[in-house]
Amino acid sequence: MDKYRFTYQDIHRTVRGLAGRIAAAGYEPDVIVAIGSGGFIPARMLRTYLDRPILAVGVAYYDEHNKPTDNPRKVQWIEEAERALAGKRILLVDEVDDSRATLEYCVRELLSHGPASLAVVVLHNKLKEKRGAMPQEVCLYFAGLDIEDRWVCYPWDALDIDDHDRMATGAGVGATAAAKKAMRAAMKATLAEVGPGERGERSQRAASRATALPAWKDAGLVLAFLPMRSEIDTDPVIRAALAAGKVVAVPRIEGDDIVFACLSDGWESWPTDAWGIPEPPRDAAVVAPAAMAAVAALALVPGLVFDGRGGRLGRGRGYYDRFLASVDAARREAGPAAAPFSATGYGYAIQRVDEVPMGDADRRLDGLVLG
Repeated sequence: MDKYRFTYQDIHRTVRGLAGRIAAAGYEPDVIVAIGSGGFIPARMLRTYLDRPILAVGVAYYDEHNKPTDNPRKVQWIEEAERALAGKRILLVDEVDDSRATLEYCVRELLSHGPASLAVVVLHNKLKEKRGAMPQEVCLYFAGLDIEDRWVCYPWDALDIDDHDRMATGAGVGATAAAKKAMRAAMKATLAEVGPGERGERSQRAASRATALPAWKDAGLVLAFLPMRSEIDTDPVIRAALAAGKVVAVPRIEGDDIVFACLSDGWESWPTDAWGIPEPPRDAAVVAPAAMAAVAALALVPGLVFDGRGGRLGRGRGYYDRFLASVDAARREAGPAAAPFSATGYGYAIQRVDEVPMGDADRRLDGLVLG
């Protein structure tokens, strides 16, 4: 069975994102409580951002043979807990939310000391049926990343950290690949819940924001896309571009790449491909990357997940990464004569996360428009 392996760098990036989400939620803890031993290092990293004292508790759910026991048990607890925790805002930290039994046990023990509030943060949440339940008194729950139910190898458990890092960054088993897979699965489930009414409202909102971009005003060419059902509807922004007299082109798959074909009359009734996406006819005029380098262009780039640093996670086939690389190459060849080109992520606001895991071949975007 494949394992997740995360490096210290991976963990630090996840903690940084969690700290931002905690701040955005307006939760200001008085004290951080780390569940030992897995929560010790994440709690210390969080302290760098939150600047709060750390208390430690030890709760064991596994025996000396690394087998789960019937119930969690205390192995270390906070001395004078009532004085330390009564009336305080607590942030409870652990590495992974697995069966949830340990978290539930620890939360209930802490609640018995009368805190003002209690929030929970974990690096990773396994998408599985939970044995335990999160008590309703928990005011906030933060998971850095939702992952599949597989064994997780953390760097602090490694005997040889160099060997651990080599395996973590190896092709197909690295943390980046594993994190991408888990993030795709989670976002597909989220997008499946978007109904027609919500889709229409969000799509209109995104179109309004796109037309307000400086790059929109200057663009003679808009590279849009015709969506599958789970994606944002691009009809409003396409019609706005056509009404503004801009050339609009949309992608067509050719082998392992995409080319952009100009919209023509009757585009609304084009036949769909295997993914349910309307496909430009083979005789449609194609805009080559060299032509894109010669005219101011705005590319509205689809994706499953986006972040505020230009990170984008697609569906795993690399079409847009290769396409954008070809445009970058054409613009470099054009030199100073190259026209402005903006690759802008286009989707729902619910598709934005703190940080998208990026590989060496992943091209960062120039902007983001979400509805």
